[in-house]
Amino acid sequence: MGTSRRDFIKKGSLMALVAGVPLSLVERTAASENTSASVAFGLNKAAFLAQLNSTFLVHEGASKVAVRLVDVTDLPRRGASARKEAFSLLFKGDKATALEQNTYLIEHEKLGLFSFLVVPIMSKDKSARHYEAIINHLNP
Repeated sequence: MGTSRRDFIKKGSLMALVAGVPLSLVERTAASENTSASVAFGLNKAAFLAQLNSTFLVHEGASKVAVRLVDVTDLPRRGASARKEAFSLLFKGDKATALEQNTYLIEHEKLGLFSFLVVPIMSKDKSARHYEAIINHLNP
């Protein structure tokens, strides 16, 4: 059986769309993905331990909320994942500004820009708000 008219139009439209994308745009996109991937590999436990008690800026809409990294804790690993790096980052912010659970763009003067899921958590310290981000590297 031959190609139906519907399939022909669908495949033809897709090919026309792909042919219209400039090669330079594809190359720039691939280069930026490689750059961000190499930066992400620098965001390991040692990098965050070196920045303990420093300020991170969480982009919240048009403003930035300052939080301080107060703890870096290993997470338990078992079996095949024992070689993988998994840790928790605990941040402390001011009581006046509350962040909701969300993925935020985070800025740090030495670590650069990156995005993490930030979750508000309960703490015994009621003088400030606390947030946690869990990092679980799939590759050792």
